Amino acid sequence: AHEKERERERERRKRRGRRKNINMAAPARQTAIGAYRLLLRTVATTFKGDDLTLLAAKKEIRQKFEDNRDNSGTELVSEAYDAAEFIKTHVVQAEMNEEGNYSMKIEQQHAEDEPPEGWVPPPPQKCS
Repeated sequence: AHEKERERERERRKRRGRRKNINMAAPARQTAIGAYRLLLRTVATTFKGDDLTLLAAKKEIRQKFEDNRDNSGTELVSEAYDAAEFIKTHVVQAEMNEEGNYSMKIEQQHAEDEPPEGWVPPPPQKCS
């Protein structure tokens, strides 16, 4: 009985060791998963309430990552982080209000501290 207990303990240690090796051997994959999740969170926030656009964005993200599944380089990961930052700071959803005009909810991340040199704000326009 004592020998069987020792054998079970050795097997448990082997399995734990394998798990550690698997997790430590895949840092690029973990980074890709992190980038994938960041993109999904970003589009979920940006396109909140627009189910059609949100679905299309998720489908595009998944397809891009599936197409590059075997690519272990950091190029896709870098592109994903850049895309998430771009979407977060440059994409704004516009909604039609009761008056027939489009309104946008601009948030702090969409504003720059200082506009570019020579920038002149455009006059307000009514969208039709």
